[in-house]
Amino acid sequence: MARQLLRGARVFDFNGSGDLPPVADVLIDGGKIAAVGAALDKQSADVERVDLRGHLLLPGFVNAHYHSHDVLAKGFFETMPLEQWGLVAGPIANDRTLDEVRIRTLVGAIECLRNGITTVQDFSSFAPMNDSYVDAILDAYGEAGIRVIFSITIRDRSQLETIPWADELVPPDMRGIVGNRAGDPDSQLAFIERQINRVGDRNGMVIWALSPSAPQRCSPRLLKGVAGLAQRYQLPVYTHVYETRTQRLFITEELKAYGGSAINYMESVGLLGSHVTIAHGIWPDASEIEKLATTGTGVVLNMLSNLRLRSGVAPIAAYRRLGVPLALGCDNCSCSDAQSMFQVMKLYCLLGGISDPIAEAPLAMEALQRATLGGARSAKQTDRLGAIRPGMQADLIALDLSDPAYRPLNSIVRQVVYAETGRSIRHVWVNGRRVVRDGRATSLDESQLDATLAKLMPEVKKELERLKANAEKIAPAFAEIQRRTWNADMNYNRYLERS
Repeated sequence: MARQLLRGARVFDFNGSGDLPPVADVLIDGGKIAAVGAALDKQSADVERVDLRGHLLLPGFVNAHYHSHDVLAKGFFETMPLEQWGLVAGPIANDRTLDEVRIRTLVGAIECLRNGITTVQDFSSFAPMNDSYVDAILDAYGEAGIRVIFSITIRDRSQLETIPWADELVPPDMRGIVGNRAGDPDSQLAFIERQINRVGDRNGMVIWALSPSAPQRCSPRLLKGVAGLAQRYQLPVYTHVYETRTQRLFITEELKAYGGSAINYMESVGLLGSHVTIAHGIWPDASEIEKLATTGTGVVLNMLSNLRLRSGVAPIAAYRRLGVPLALGCDNCSCSDAQSMFQVMKLYCLLGGISDPIAEAPLAMEALQRATLGGARSAKQTDRLGAIRPGMQADLIALDLSDPAYRPLNSIVRQVVYAETGRSIRHVWVNGRRVVRDGRATSLDESQLDATLAKLMPEVKKELERLKANAEKIAPAFAEIQRRTWNADMNYNRYLERS
């Protein structure tokens, strides 16, 4: 890789000034940061010089929870409960052409990059499970030039089995719409292990992870297999836990053998610890939050989708008070709308200040750490990602400080978190390669991507409308599920009080 000298930017350092980081040079060599300091130009020969005067250099963001499968359903929904939304957003992942899979992955990856996300955790869903889908997804990430923490969703309990009252309320002839097929644990685990060995890490651009869909959707056999695979290959694990009140109520009844607790169930199969991160974590009780803290199990917060799907607000103050490791994610395009860590960081600070009004609210510096080092920690990558210092991967964002977000400039870190929209991003590097230049992707022609997308979308929209029509057939059943959910007694709340 060509050596590059990034000259004259304000270089952000978590150990330095958040208000006005010093001007410095950054030397990139072999895809890594070789040096950071003043006047490196005099010490560096045979390099490409990039003038970044008037810019800010940040470490690239790590989007710690995302699904690429429904990117093309962006803007298709208004707000609705998660269980009903999933009747469309889930099936659109499956039985699609390889061209569509490539395009949907590229569209999401380019949006991430142009918003400064240099690493994305793709909790990937597709069916049937075959090599060609894996290759199409990972080749698209490689084409875009983004780093991916890649995991394949697995489960062996049907959706119908894991929604309370669904078996009673959904008519027999419509149960297939909800999903009444169970998976085989052994074949799924074998498929994933074969992919890990077949694909490898693609020069560090693919970081393998494991993703059981959610504890209540997986048998002990499957979860124990995940735990064993994680230990054998030293892999991080991501799983959805307690995303909705409905899930909380189901788990309380379904997992009585484990004290009605998804966290206890995970512990029983060896899936708690610093290598495990739960997505959402809105509805754990106080004892479960303590167990997450004592075991070092992380939580990735996804406030955009949680609010959009009316799932509630995670107990941010309790997580922070007990020291639960936190990361931030943008989640699905069809229910969060934007792959923007700027939106997520701002929400983290704002919602963190109202989940417990007495507690100290998260500050901007903490939010930026969660969006970079927090995500890196979830993937066991803090020695490589999330900061600008020698030896780290050269995953960097250059923001133009002449943007209105910084006029006047009082505090870099606060204005990045509260005022920035992504509009000021000019250049992005991943692994030392400039993948965004002057606000546009460098690895492909975005106008050609748009043209290809336009050809695909009529068929995609046709399928989305078909799935939506099917979902509407059983809307009364899901309305009743929601009514029962809201009327059930719980001794704590994750919503604003009803007036």
